[in-house]
Amino acid sequence: MGDGGAVVIVVFHSVSGSPGASVWSVLAPGLWSSGKEAEHVVVEADLAGGVMGARYQVDAMTDLLMTEARTWSPGSTITPSLFASKVADRVWLVPGPKTPEAATRLWHTESGATSIADMAAVDRRVWLFDVGRATPSGVLGPLFAEAAMTVLFVRGYAEELAKVRQRLVDLRATKSHITVAVTGNCVHSHDEVTEFLGTKHVSFLPDDGQLIEDSRTVWAGRRGRRRGVWAAGAEFTANIDEVLAYSPRGEMRVVSEVS
Repeated sequence: MGDGGAVVIVVFHSVSGSPGASVWSVLAPGLWSSGKEAEHVVVEADLAGGVMGARYQVDAMTDLLMTEARTWSPGSTITPSLFASKVADRVWLVPGPKTPEAATRLWHTESGATSIADMAAVDRRVWLFDVGRATPSGVLGPLFAEAAMTVLFVRGYAEELAKVRQRLVDLRATKSHITVAVTGNCVHSHDEVTEFLGTKHVSFLPDDGQLIEDSRTVWAGRRGRRRGVWAAGAEFTANIDEVLAYSPRGEMRVVSEVS
């Protein structure tokens, strides 16, 4: 995966605060079906401020990533150790600034998001960007524009699900494969939620209140300790992996939306 310049960017985002995009961006690489072959870089690009640095005790280095992206040129080597912390054999974390002011100032730097998107788009690794509540029309738009897949996280409450349909309209212009990740308990059945959202590309991810701890221990080799959550997560990442393998630039999305 990623050979020949294939786009391997996945954007995790949400329609409102704290539905799980941040924790799943870290938990997902540990459950990835092709994890032994694929190398992952997880970038926290949340304009509301980051939690990754404090949560996983790694340094915020998005500014170093941005510097590296600006000086990178096509054909040159991309070295994650220059801007990321290694948390597993093939997983790198790039925490963002803690405060909204610092995050906004960093990402509003001229051509910052564009430079990073251009660099990640030709890399052999899988890049996951946690962009919080950012939208395709905002400063992080270049990440959406280059993504092979966008995952929209939402809690399973009716008032939250109602916000998804308009966001899906906005996302369809990005030409990426789009899926919705519904987290936690749902008042309605999965079939009802899927029908209401108007797309068949919906994943349901449980939340037992221990997701943060799971994301800290997923690298420790204790897979299966929380079987319901981890099994659902493995299926979720397998679905992402399938899209990246067969549709590196959104062809599957076009076909699925037409059908």
